[in-house]
Amino acid sequence: MNRILVIDDEDVIRMLVVEILESVGYDVTSAESAERALALLEEAEFDLVVSDVVMPGLSGLELLEAVRARRASLPVVLVTGAGTYDTLSQALTRGAAGLVTKPFAHSDLQSAVADALERAARSRDDLRERLLAPTLASALANAIEARDEDLHGHCERLAALAVRVAELLDLPPEDVETVRLGAILHDVGKIGIPDRVLLKPSALNDEERRIVETHPEIGDKLLEPLDLLAGARPIVRHHHERWDGTGYPDRLRADGIPLGARIVAVADSVEVMSSRQLYRQPRTPAQIVEELRECRGKQWDPQIVDLVLGLIESGELQLSTDGLHLLEQAPVKLIVQGLSVLLVEDDDDHALLVTEVLERALEGAIVSRAGSVAGAAELSNGSTWSLAVVDHNLPDGLGMQVLDALRAEDPTMPIVMLTGQGSEEMAIEAFRHGASDYVVKAGGYLEALASRVRGLVTAA
Repeated sequence: MNRILVIDDEDVIRMLVVEILESVGYDVTSAESAERALALLEEAEFDLVVSDVVMPGLSGLELLEAVRARRASLPVVLVTGAGTYDTLSQALTRGAAGLVTKPFAHSDLQSAVADALERAARSRDDLRERLLAPTLASALANAIEARDEDLHGHCERLAALAVRVAELLDLPPEDVETVRLGAILHDVGKIGIPDRVLLKPSALNDEERRIVETHPEIGDKLLEPLDLLAGARPIVRHHHERWDGTGYPDRLRADGIPLGARIVAVADSVEVMSSRQLYRQPRTPAQIVEELRECRGKQWDPQIVDLVLGLIESGELQLSTDGLHLLEQAPVKLIVQGLSVLLVEDDDDHALLVTEVLERALEGAIVSRAGSVAGAAELSNGSTWSLAVVDHNLPDGLGMQVLDALRAEDPTMPIVMLTGQGSEEMAIEAFRHGASDYVVKAGGYLEALASRVRGLVTAA
């Protein structure tokens, strides 16, 4: 049940708002002033604030700023009897999640509250997925690798190859990320395999092999309750299927095997063949190439094998006794004629660096810069943008104001928020205001920015 804090200095209005919200199942607490509300916010957790604008002492707009300073992700819906353009503009500029004008119908208030709560929940879920899914995947993979020192780095190495193949297949960024997570997690089911079998220093007998072959199904079951990793489950379950239909656990064949599983199957096999195992030495590069050619169209998808052979031939994929290694690639340039990019950044040095990164990552793009909220508004007047990169702190306000204005003009435009504050609260706030992505100004942030904008432009 969502907890809502209602603030109004008029007893009758406050009681009415409480009654309207309680009638649809919300848990409501009330306060007669903004000062009292701030004290309550220190004492308890709330999911949303509903506040009058005109009150003695702190106004609703001042309360809004105070709430955002304490907890940026907490949505605030303002209620006002002065429904002027200026009031609306100030409310949205300062980050209000909604504005209800008196007199209001019960449904108006309930709808504004429900919409604000839904947007806040969606922002939290988006952020949680972005941040937690890779972390959780790595933690599960580490649990496997910790049982066998020869496996150290195995998942990350094969994931790098799987991602490279996915990129060569021109998969969209979200599918590439799913392949990466599936590659990292592919052997998570080995958590359920006994050490006497998993760590046996010699070849397995038939019974032991049957035990090991249960690990894809175990892994699938382990991931079933984890919604964040649902996309990886088909890869985990089917990475030991074979192109000719003789694999396990479900004997899928050819295109009936999920593409991500086909990619990981080849990447996993190359990594295993090139690295030291408990009971055998690594194969030579020539032996690995021979095996790939021999099993092309039998064990593995021929198209994926051809891509991997091409990487070996070009020297980008190198094979050694420490496992496979991919040479670092120069950043891929997207050649997009007429691509217009709005950069909102007041710091001259950062602006120059970001502009250079954008021009390299998006060849042919024209970058226009504004150094303030007002400058962005002036530059945007009558203009259409393909992409925007907006700094959070600007001399005359916050980047959130620019986000709101840009998103109002074009709901689908990709927007990246830049910030020096790497907090979850700030990230949630950015996504709540319409950011497509969020990059923290820390070590390596320019490379991250280049990757993000390429992905956003490709997906747009």
